[in-house]
Amino acid sequence: MSMSKLTLTAPREVIKLAKEQAKREKTSVSAMFASYVLAKSRLQDAKPRPNKIAPLTQSLSGLITLPDDFDEKEFMSELMSAKHGGES
Repeated sequence: MSMSKLTLTAPREVIKLAKEQAKREKTSVSAMFASYVLAKSRLQDAKPRPNKIAPLTQSLSGLITLPDDFDEKEFMSELMSAKHGGES
């Protein structure tokens, strides 16, 4: 990989921290920066994996149809009240 020069501007404290980190990792700030940029790029390029749905859940999918005005919060509140002996 051919190398080019890049000048970055950052607060003194950030530069100090970068140099300390590079020293701890026995590398250079330039190498550390390159690794960071490559890692960020790979993360962005990675395609999100689809959520796997368990077979039982998948078999139950579409089993019921809820009305358009179904209020999940109200339903859960009533359910919890009934379970714990409160009034709904």
